[in-house]
Order: sequence, then C-alpha cells, then structure tokens
Amino acid sequence: MNIAIIGSGLTGSLAAISLAKAGCRVDLYERLSDEELINRDRTYAITHSSRKILDNIGLWSNIVSNLVPFQYLNVIDYELNKKFQFLLKDLGVSEQNYSAVGWIAEHKLIMIAILEFISEVEKINKIPTSVIPNTNNYDLIIAADGSNSITKKKLKTPSFNFNYNQMCITAKVLLRGVKSNEAFEILNSEGPLAVLPLGGDLFQIICSQSIVKGNHNMNQPKSLFLDYLSTILPYGIEPDTIIDEPKSFPIKFLISYKFYSGKYIYLGETAHKFHPVGGQGLNLCWRDVDCLTKIISIPFFKKHYSIIPFIYSLSRLVDVFSISILTDCLVRYSRSNINIFILPRTFIFFVLRRSSIIRKFILNVMTNGF
Repeated sequence: MNIAIIGSGLTGSLAAISLAKAGCRVDLYERLSDEELINRDRTYAITHSSRKILDNIGLWSNIVSNLVPFQYLNVIDYELNKKFQFLLKDLGVSEQNYSAVGWIAEHKLIMIAILEFISEVEKINKIPTSVIPNTNNYDLIIAADGSNSITKKKLKTPSFNFNYNQMCITAKVLLRGVKSNEAFEILNSEGPLAVLPLGGDLFQIICSQSIVKGNHNMNQPKSLFLDYLSTILPYGIEPDTIIDEPKSFPIKFLISYKFYSGKYIYLGETAHKFHPVGGQGLNLCWRDVDCLTKIISIPFFKKHYSIIPFIYSLSRLVDVFSISILTDCLVRYSRSNINIFILPRTFIFFVLRRSSIIRKFILNVMTNGF
C-alpha cells in the first residue's frame, strides 16, 4: 500500500515507522525542519500500552534510556486530605517485570530518537512540505498535523470542541522531600496538579488553574512563583529552584465527529485532544497508531483498503470516547468543592485505598485504555 502522512510529530513519525514495518510504502510530509520538531518543551507520561507499541516495532530499546521510570503514583485529594498509591503490584504480572508503573519522557529526547530511527527505515520517504501534489498517488492519506489541523479544515470535518476556563502552567523545578521514583496526581479545587520525575531532584510541575489566576502567576517574578508552588505542593515537598522559564497554554477539549473523510484518516490530536489530567494524551495518540497498523496488516483490508478509514474510526470509538469522559470527569471532580459531593468523594477514596481489585482495574484503564 502507498500511504501519505501529513505531519511528522511524535504521532505522525511513529505511524510512519509502524506502517513501514507493516509493509507499506510511506511518504512523510512535514513543512517544519527536524530542529523545529525537536525543540518543543513538552513532557509526557508513558504507559505500558505505549511501551508495548514501541517494543513491537523495535523502537523501545532506542528510547528507554531517555525515559525516567517511576514505581509509585500518588493520588491526593486536597479537599478531603486523602491519599492512595498505585504500586507495581497493581499492574498485570507481565508488566511488573519492567519495574515501573510508567515512565516520564521529555519531548526533545524521544523526538531525536524517533527521527534517527526513521532515517534508517528504507520505506519512509520524508518530503519537506505539508502539501501533497497528487493525492491520487496514495491508497490512504493520514492527517497527523495536530489539533489545529489544516487538512481537517480543508475537508470541513466538524468537531465538538470547547476551551476549559483554565490554563495549564508547566515548569521544571528542583524539589526537596520527594523520592526520584514517584509521581503525583493531585486533585485540587483550582484544577488538577501533576508532579513528574525527570531524574534526581528535578521534577516537571504541571498545574491547571483559572485563567485569571494563571495569568497573575505567569507575570510573577520567579521568586514569588516559587513561593506559590510551595503552597500547592504536598506537605513535606519543598521547591528549591526553578530551572526554566514557566510556560503556559490554554486547555482544550476536542473530538471529531468521525475520524476520517474519504480516504483521509485523522490520527492523534487531529482527531482528539483532552485535558492533560491523568497523562493520557500521547498514549491515546499512539494507540491510534497501533490500531491502524493492526487493521492495515490484515490481508483482507490490504485488498479492500477503501473501507479501512471507516473500520479504523469504528475501532477507536470506545477507547477515545471513554478517555474523553474519564478525563473530563476527573477535571470536574477535582474542581468541585460543593459539600454535597464530599460524601461520594470520600467513598471513592475509601474504596480505592482498601480494594486492590478496583485499583488494578483503574490502573489497567489508565495504562492500556479501553
């Protein structure tokens, strides 16, 4: 099969590798240089679903040295002053062998590893433009050009989307009083807060809060922003130094009404983008890649490739819609401080602390999707 991919970010590039490994000839269209693709300041939580995908295409060994594993995921509800942990024993037996609940990845490091891997794959042809001169040359065209996809706009594919009345602030910070192998997901009335290990005493802080408060904090000098962090971090954890300039971005919910148009397939953030709570973003995008590769690898669909877009769209519905509901509910749960919700929130934490079966189910969903 001849396939064109528009966009060579992490999702588009992984799709190019995965489909080339499945026997497809891939033209990878990208208007940005490799340097521009690499120099993005983002941090991701990598779950075992992504680890399996990377392992299947021979990329895991190239990337794992650039990842920071964590063995503890602490979930804290500030309104209740309650906490529980996801541990290695809450994973499946085969996943416990990797000695990590998950991994933290910096965009720059994994993008470099993926681009280097692409250069060694013969069936991938990189083309420095985002415009396909003749779409008739391809059996399928994959749009992986992000949530502001020009391709999707040209095809006039509608989406359901809205902006949360929040913004996300990220900063790399040296912390004291925290282990280098633990991560935090904190439910706070201002919005969810994540603390992700980057090795040693360095951590990535990702906090969501109201736009008014976020703008105020972004205009603060570093010393005052550091003081603010000390008020929202868990007891016993103290921020020492801010390593970089804090960055902010709006938080958007987007999901396309369908994940294809004709022979075009929408992959990753072109099809869906949710709140960063729970770290599902990149893992969900890479499960898109895995699903599409498995469909294309079936001999029947190679002969009847015109129905692949529909089959792919149908196959991804449950996982994508479930994660969209889960992340949105987590945001609303976190920000709800109405007294009527105190009792059910207390019950949820009681069950999660006491029931290993429920913890394993929740962690499996967070790890592998639906």
